[in-house]
Parts: sequence; C-alpha cells; structure tokens
Amino acid sequence: MSVAIAAGELPPADQVAQFGAAVASGRLRRRAQMVYALLVGLGVAPLALHLSAGWQAAGLGVICPGAGFLADGGWAVLLFPFAVALMFAAFASWVLMANAVAPLVVWFGGAALAGGLAGGHIAPWAPWATLLLTAGFFAGCSYLSRRTMAGEAARRDARAIYLPAAMAAVDARAVDAPAAGEREMSPADLASLRYALERGLQPVDGFAGFDVIEQFQTSSVRYQIDYLLWALQLSQCYYTPNFHGYLNQAQRNLIGKLTVPMVWKWWRWENLLGNFSFNLDPIAKDNIMFGGFSSNHIALYTALTGDERYLEPGSLTFRWNESIVFKHDLRTVLEAGRKNQREAVYAPLYPCEPRLTYSACNLWGQMAHLTADRIFATNHAPKLLHDLKPLHMSEMMGIDGSPHAGRMTALGIRIPVYTCNHVAAMWGWMASPFFPDLSRRTWAASREECVSFGGDGEITLAAEAYDRIDTGNYKKSEAGLYAQFLMLAREQGDQEVAEAILRKLDKDFGRVERDGVVSYAKASNVNNATIIMGRLLRRFDMRGLLRDGPPPGALSGPVLAEAKYPDVLVAKAYSDGEALELVLYAGGAAGPQKLKLGRLRPGRSYALAPEGLVFSADAQGGAEIEVMLEGRTQVSITPVRG
Repeated sequence: MSVAIAAGELPPADQVAQFGAAVASGRLRRRAQMVYALLVGLGVAPLALHLSAGWQAAGLGVICPGAGFLADGGWAVLLFPFAVALMFAAFASWVLMANAVAPLVVWFGGAALAGGLAGGHIAPWAPWATLLLTAGFFAGCSYLSRRTMAGEAARRDARAIYLPAAMAAVDARAVDAPAAGEREMSPADLASLRYALERGLQPVDGFAGFDVIEQFQTSSVRYQIDYLLWALQLSQCYYTPNFHGYLNQAQRNLIGKLTVPMVWKWWRWENLLGNFSFNLDPIAKDNIMFGGFSSNHIALYTALTGDERYLEPGSLTFRWNESIVFKHDLRTVLEAGRKNQREAVYAPLYPCEPRLTYSACNLWGQMAHLTADRIFATNHAPKLLHDLKPLHMSEMMGIDGSPHAGRMTALGIRIPVYTCNHVAAMWGWMASPFFPDLSRRTWAASREECVSFGGDGEITLAAEAYDRIDTGNYKKSEAGLYAQFLMLAREQGDQEVAEAILRKLDKDFGRVERDGVVSYAKASNVNNATIIMGRLLRRFDMRGLLRDGPPPGALSGPVLAEAKYPDVLVAKAYSDGEALELVLYAGGAAGPQKLKLGRLRPGRSYALAPEGLVFSADAQGGAEIEVMLEGRTQVSITPVRG
C-alpha cells in the first residue's frame, strides 16, 4: 500500500514555529495575568478606602482564596486550610472533569463567606499574611516552571547531539510492511482479535467485558469503544479488506453503542459546568474526544467497506428523551469539527472538553478529516496538515521536542497531569499520518531514553508516575506504557522492540486464553484493545490507514459477505478486483462450513479451489459455497475465462 506524501505538503520542521515557543499560550497567560491584576485591585480597594471589615475580609479573599478567613481572626482562621484544600480540589475538578465553575464558586464564595463572618475589624496581620501567601504561591509556581524548563533544556541539548544518529538508526532498523495481498493473521493474531469481536458482536445495548467505572475521565466507555474499533478496522484494512460479514456487524454495533445514553449523557454536566451552556448536543462544541474520535471511526468504516449508511441524515441519533433528539450523520459531525477548528483559541486545535485542549486528542480527533477527503472527493487535508503542525510544535510540545498533555485554554498553562512516556508514545504513533518527521523523531528519542534490554533480551521501559497506572481502569499496572510503546515501535517498523514487548506482555501481564480468546488480566479493556492493534500493526500502517485506505480491490472485487462466528475465523480476505483469496481457520471443530459471497459478476462462472468446483453468481452477484475447514485452509475464487 502506498503511503507517499506529496512534496511540500508538510512544512519542514526547521521552517515552522520552534518547539515549545507557546506564542498563543503566552498571550493567554498575559490575559490571565491582567485579569488577576484587576482582581488584586478590587481586593485592595476596601483596604485603601477604609471600608467595613466585611468588605476588607472579602477583598483579601479575592486576592488569595481563603485569605478572608485569616482576616476574620479567631476561630474563623481554622477555615483557611479547609478553604485552600477545597480550592485545590476544585482545580482538580476543572482539570479532570472540565468543571470550570468549581474554582470560581470556591474562590469567590469563600470571599463572600469571609465577608459575612467578619466582626468590627480585621486581624491587623492578615493583609501581610495574604501578601506573603500570594507571593509564596507564585514563587512556587515559578520555581516549578523553571525546573521543568531546565529539564527540557537539558534534554534538548542532549538530543541535539544524539538524535541525528538515533534517527538514522530508526531507519536502519525499520522493517517494511508486507505488500498488499501478502498479509495474513496468524492463529495467535486471530485469538487476540476475537477479544474485540466478542465485545463488538454483543447487542448494541450490551457492555459485557467493558470496564464501566465512570464516564468523565480516561476509563470512560467511549474510549473503550474507540480502541476496539481501531483494532477491527486495522484488521480489515490490512488483512481482510474483502471480508464484511460479522466484521462489519461488530463495527456497526460498536458505533451504535456511541449513541447509548450512558456513553454520551455525561456531556450535559461538562458543557454546563465548563462552557456554562445548557446545550445537550454532544457533537456541537468543544468535545473533540467524542465527536472527533467518533467521526474518525465512522469515516474509516465508510471508507473501508463502501457502506454509506452513516451518510444518511439521522443515521447517528442521540436521544435525550422523547422530545429532545439530536440527529446527526457523518457530514454533520465533520462540519461540527470544522466549525470548532475555525473558532477555537488554538485554531485549528480545539478543546477535548471545555477549556482543556489536549495534544494527542488533537491528532486522533482530526483524523476523520484525512479519511473524509477520500469519501467525499474533497481536499481539506493539505490545509489542515499545514496549520496543525506549527500549533502542535509550539503549543503542545516542550522545548525539548516532546509532546506534553496539553493546555488549559483559559490560563494558557500546561495541563498539570498526564504528561508521561506513554502519552509521548501515543502522540508519536498518532502523529504519523500528519507529521511523519515528528513521529520518527519521537520514536528515536523514546527508544534512546526509555528502552533498555537485559542480558536475556527482556525489555524494560522507563516509567514515570503516571505510566504506572492503567488509565483504563485506574489499577496499578504499566500495561498502558507497554501497549503504547508497542504501537509506536510497530508504526516505525521496529520489530525488535515490538516483539520484545509482546513477550513481556505474555510473561508479566497475565495472559489468559479462554474458549479461543486471548486477553491480559493485568490490562484494562482499553489496553487489551491497544495490544491487539499493536499485534497487527506494521510500518506506516497508521499513515496508510488514514491517508490511503485499503487496496483498490477492497471496494470493487468480490467479498466474503457472510460467515458464521466463531465457527469461521478469517485470517485473510483479499481481492485484486477479480478473484478472491481467503485463508480460514475453524473456530471450533474441523468440518464443512457454508460461506456467502457477494459482489461477484452477476451470472458469471467462478472456480472454487481447492474443491475443484465451478459455480455461477446469481443475478445480484451473490453465491453460497461450502468449504471444508481443517487447520489453515486456503480458498480461492477465480473467474472462469471464456
């Protein structure tokens, strides 16, 4: 499959904004500083004007959250540490749940309460304490920022020395993916893929095998659906492009799950508390992690299968109740994304949730616009690629060239959680369809700094604090770290690292095989799905999946339209546009199995090998055949000449 990129389509790294320049974020920080300066002025005014003690206490509470209680003196001083703790909790709620209301309520509500509790005068030492606390807070923030920048500067300088050789080594080690038509899943691959199929083939409203914990953060069911779709769509694009049947059905069921109320109704609260909006539509605004992610997999389904059902108006319906219904389709979801791109502070990067713009989200959530050009014969991708790169380099990466978690839009500061090695690896493989040079650079740095091998060949990855938590279920585990490094290693063709990670997962992460389905007990649903992706991926597969799609015969040649699951496992289904090549395994006992074929030439005769039979397609281009499955079974259907 070709993954060529037109010359000049991507601006060279040395001609765009410098890593970590943060020009837009600097403007946002200056705006935030001006707003705070006004608040300080308001807080000082009651003191300067000798207003009542209540106004003075409230003013100090405006300058520093909780400081008004110090002004009240007496027992009220005991409320100060409580107010500070509550403020940190409110800030965490903003970061973790986009709850921008909470810090405002705690801050200004506390100031008002302190004013109400004030006596005849304030404690004379309170203004000085407020000054010291405020100065100490900003000095601490400045110290942490300088320490972070110093660490990044040291890495930048070290990388300037070793990266040229490291990137050359990436290329030297890289193993190219097999050509189209040569790829075939092994029995081990099929056993892993069945994990995704089992979850996709249950009814739309069924969530057996999912981690149902909460719907605001990284364990949310929507992300589990997305990763399961990734696994199925990679298998279809590269291994079974001419198999529809239960593979298509599993994808449609998973897409259908996105409209189940449990999966999307959380948006009511995030939009209300983050955007101060009562709009219940989960697609409309500042929600790239739902609308953007979902549109990627809906666009991929459409492009891989030729099934245009999601282009029909109302094909994606989100029903709040009998009277409030949001009817969408792929076109409306894409247009909502483009509107967000135009209006966002970091345009074309836009918020994953209100006032929070994440780095990796703004790769994943933008992917649909690459695939959509193939579906609608449009040309949005070149401009998007051109505009995204400088924003990612400037705002979503540090001065060392490593991606960080993202930005708090209102303040222009980095999101103070999530930045870690597995997030960098995730950003790296997701960047490949957009910025192949930065993806390659990220892998060169990650391999040099994070990967080590023991004497027995066992791999160890450097783990930071956040890498030690499985973000899919909040349990202690490094499954996410190894799964994301597996993905980036595969995308860059590093088979040595990829195979070592697979051995490590089998050894240390609780590999379980039950009824022909392989999973990992020490990994969440999200990371089990990511491991499947990593098993199937090969060099530049992510880029090809989004930029080029399946081989031409996938949309024009014969297809295996129906097969019974799990009796028939499809390891390969490929067509050159005329013939159909299949490799099948029995999911249970060996024996005969009926298969339905589609998209044959109506009335034409076809030869079935190895059975040595000839059959004819019906008037609709369909046919039913029977094959004997025993071990690896190769089947070919070729048109009879003459």
